[in-house]
This record gives sequence, C-alpha cells and structure tokens, in this order.
Amino acid sequence: MKGFNADFSYLDIKERIEYFAVFGGFWDLESLHVYESLEENIIYNILGRYDEFKSRFSYTEDSNLQNDLNTLLFRIAVGDRKSHSIYKNDITQPRGKELYKFLFDKKIINKEYSRERTPVKLPGLKLKKELRRYKIEDKILFRDNFTRFWFTFINPNQKKIEKGDFAEVSDIIKKELDKFISFTFESLSNELIKTSFKNDPIVEAGSYWDKEIELDLLAKTRTDTLIAGECKWKNQRISKNILNKLQKKCEIANFDVDYFALFSKSGFSNELQKMKNNQLLLYDLEDFNTLL
Repeated sequence: MKGFNADFSYLDIKERIEYFAVFGGFWDLESLHVYESLEENIIYNILGRYDEFKSRFSYTEDSNLQNDLNTLLFRIAVGDRKSHSIYKNDITQPRGKELYKFLFDKKIINKEYSRERTPVKLPGLKLKKELRRYKIEDKILFRDNFTRFWFTFINPNQKKIEKGDFAEVSDIIKKELDKFISFTFESLSNELIKTSFKNDPIVEAGSYWDKEIELDLLAKTRTDTLIAGECKWKNQRISKNILNKLQKKCEIANFDVDYFALFSKSGFSNELQKMKNNQLLLYDLEDFNTLL
C-alpha cells in the first residue's frame, strides 16, 4: 500500500483504498493517471485493453488445465476462500490439490492458515460424531489485488467483453465493487491495528474462522492482550448492533477479549461514538492515513 500511495498521493484516502483494491499488483500504473475516475480506468485500462492483458492470465497451453484453473480461481475470488469449498463434481479433491500446487508454484495464490484450535479428545471419551468428521480448513489468498479483480469480474465476462459490451460489464462491476473492496479494507484494517499497540506490539493478526464463527480481525499482543474487530466498507455508519454481534461471536468462541475494534468507511452512530473508551476502538477512513 505504501509504494502504491507514492503514485497516487493526489487522491484522498477513500480513493486510494479503492484504487489499491482494484489495481494493486497492476503493472502499468502510469496509464491510470490519464483518466480521472476509478470507473473510467476500469473501462479504458482493463475492459478496453482486454486483448492486451488476457495472455498474462493464461498460465498454460493445456486448454483443459487452463479451464480448470479459471474455475478454481473464480471460486476462490467470489467464495469464502476455504480450501475445500472449490471441490465440486467438476473438480475432485485430487484434481484440486494438483491445481493448488500449480498455482502455489506459479506464485499466484497464498495460504492463510487457520488459527482454530483442534478439538480436544478427553481420555476414555469419543469426540462427537460431527467433530470426528469436521476438518479445519485454511483459506486461499490471491498474491495481488488485480489478479483477484480479473478472476472476479473480467474472466467470467470475457464473452461480453470480446463483443464490446463494456456497459453491461461495467454495470456488473459497479453493483459488486463495494463488496469486492471490503476484503482489501479488512486486510488494511489488520495492518492498521498494529500501529495502535506500539508499546505492546501485535505479534499475531488476521481474520479468524472456525466451525461456529468468523471474525474480520483477531489480533494478539506480546502480553496476550486480545483484540477482536469488525470491518465495514459500506455507505452507512456502523451502529451499536454491529458491536453487539461482534461481542456475541466472541462469547460463542469463548474469547476473553480486551478490546473491540470497529473499522468503518462511513463513520459511526452517535451512540457508538459516545461509547468509545479504552475498550472500544473506533477507526474511520482518516485513521488509515497512518498506513501511508
């Protein structure tokens, strides 16, 4: 993000996050300065240059392998990113493992390891049936944002783009763009939280998931201080209801949380702002300037 910011210092923090979410990892940043808006850059620098770029996302001359790779990458891009969620009738587990290895070796994807605790088997007692069948899953991440954007919006709509139906594809992107950007906002929030605990440094941060709950952020400091967080990239202020849901999730997971942190694109309700104290941390867009 810091290196990306050097090229776009004239944009406000909201715009820089949006550009980074779409063009992080893009290899022709200079061309983005020609057009004034993110929407124009998507139309002219992605859709309009589809023929120029598509070969970069063709990873093999084997058409069957490439089709399977396209399917897997699309499911990672739009799904819950859990490693087993891509397995369906068209991609078996053995085939999926081959595809993952291929993409890891090509440095296209990374793995985010689960921090879920393994169920404890007590002496003389069997684990419940559902726990015996349950498998802890890691999640899969794209190495860069632009590749994720390509397999979310461009590759699935290639026929429309080849026909020149840019308006239709642009409408699809506009409807889903905030949802797409929210993952980048979550990642940046996990970076931002590290700047708030300089006297007791964060030693572990990232999203958290298990069979019961998912958290956008779960961070731990050197002294085992625990911070749980929720991130919202939406055009509305966060209300106390979001805090209540976050607290409930932590109760279900039996987490003894020291701080609750909320990150918002559009600010916070008056009720939440009055509640802000040493245990409730509120971060709006201006706070993300710290990352620059």
